[in-house]
Amino acid sequence: MDFLRAPTVKIAEFITGVLVSEQKDWKFSAGKLVQAAIKGNLLTQLGREIEKYRNEGRIKEDYFATHKNQASLYELLKFLDEEVPDEELFKAIKSIFFAGISVDSDAQNEALAYEFLQTAKKLNGTEILILKANFDIVRGHPIAEVQKRMEDTSNNHNRGRWRKFISIQMGYSDFDAVVRKYEAHLEELCLITPRNEDNRFVNDYEPSQKFRLTEIGFKFCEFMTKYE
Repeated sequence: MDFLRAPTVKIAEFITGVLVSEQKDWKFSAGKLVQAAIKGNLLTQLGREIEKYRNEGRIKEDYFATHKNQASLYELLKFLDEEVPDEELFKAIKSIFFAGISVDSDAQNEALAYEFLQTAKKLNGTEILILKANFDIVRGHPIAEVQKRMEDTSNNHNRGRWRKFISIQMGYSDFDAVVRKYEAHLEELCLITPRNEDNRFVNDYEPSQKFRLTEIGFKFCEFMTKYE
C-alpha cells in the first residue's frame, strides 16, 4: 500500500530499477506492479467519485438496493479486476454505471445501464472516441471544418464521407483509416447503422436521424457522457 501511494515518479524509478536488475525473477513482477498501480488509482478514483456524487445528491443513497445495480457494480469491479482500461474507456464505463444509479434513474435505466456496461466492455478507447465524435455532430457541435464539409456535401449517407467527418471531428484530419479499422465492429454491436443492403447504394449506410448512430447507439452515448 505504501508503494501504491508513492508519487508516480518514485514508482517509475522503482520499476526501471527492477527492469535493469540482474535478478530475473524480479523482472517478471514488473508488469504486475504496473498493473497494480494503475488499478489502485482507478479504484480510488471510482470510490471518490461515488462519495462525491452521493454528497451532491446526484446518485441514490442506497444505490446498492436493487438487483440490477448490484449486478452493474459487480460487472464494473470485475472488469477492473480483469482489465486495465485506457482513460476514455474507464470514463465511459464509470458514467454508464453512475447513470444507472442516478437519483432520476428508474428500473428501465437501471436495466439499460447494465446492458450498456456489457457493450462498453467490448469496446476500446478509440471506439469510444468515434462514438463521441458522432454524438457531438448530432448534438450540433461539429468543429468548423466538419460543418463546412457537411454543408458542401449533398450525400451525407456515404460511408467514406462519414469516416472523413468523424476522423476530422476526432482531430485526425483526413486520416480516416483509424475510423475504418473499427467501423465493422461498431456495426456489429448495433451502435452505428450498417451499410446499405441495396447493391445500388453499396457505398452508403442505412440512414439514421442521428447521423449514423442507431437509436440504441445514441442512448449509449447519452449514458457514457452523462457523468464525464
